[in-house]
Order: sequence, then C-alpha cells, then structure tokens
Amino acid sequence: MLSRRLVLAGALVSSLIPGLAVAQGPGQYTISGVDPRSRESYSGTAQLTKTGEDTWRIVWRIGGQTWNGHGIGDGKVLAVNYSGQGASGVFLMIGKEGGGYEAVWSYTGDTKLGAEEWKKAN
Repeated sequence: MLSRRLVLAGALVSSLIPGLAVAQGPGQYTISGVDPRSRESYSGTAQLTKTGEDTWRIVWRIGGQTWNGHGIGDGKVLAVNYSGQGASGVFLMIGKEGGGYEAVWSYTGDTKLGAEEWKKAN
C-alpha cells in the first residue's frame, strides 16, 4: 500500500513539474549547493543507495564533513531526513530531465531553504 501511495505521489509531482524524467537512482554523485544560513556555496559528493523497495540511504561528504540521511521515494522523488555536525533537517529531491536531481532542504526549525544540484559522477 505504501509503495502505491509513493508512486501516486511521484506521479502527481511529475505532472506538476514539466520535463521531469526518471532520475539516475543509486550511485555516486557530485553535488553543489548554497547553505541558507551562511549563503555560501559548497560542493562535494553524495552516495545514494537503495536499501529497500522504496527506501534509500544517502551519505554526503562536503569538505571534511559527513552527513547521513534516510529517505523514502520511487527514485524520481525522494523525501529525506538527514543529520550531521550537530544538526538535522529535511531534504526533498526531484529528478531532473537528463538525469541527476535538484533538491531543496532546510535545517530542523529553520525558516530558510537551501538548494542543491546532483550530477551523476563518472
């Protein structure tokens, strides 16, 4: 039942976002983003691993920091909670046309959004 709901939610989001294509799913990605608190740009890598039918694990490495996340979704749309460096938050990933992801995120309790772009590493 949960899987069906996730598929329906993904289809709804897909219909609202023109050009949404199947994302590249599990693998290594290069990432770049902007931190909403400092407004500074950052870059790093992320490993996306499928852990179940609709569950995922993400490990980000940004500079000397490691962040860990657990998500749900169909590979096109993923909702993730994350933690690291004494902070936690939520993360929403949407598959981009041609592969990769665009994402928005926020620290728990914050009112600002960060943004991140994911590209499949070679």
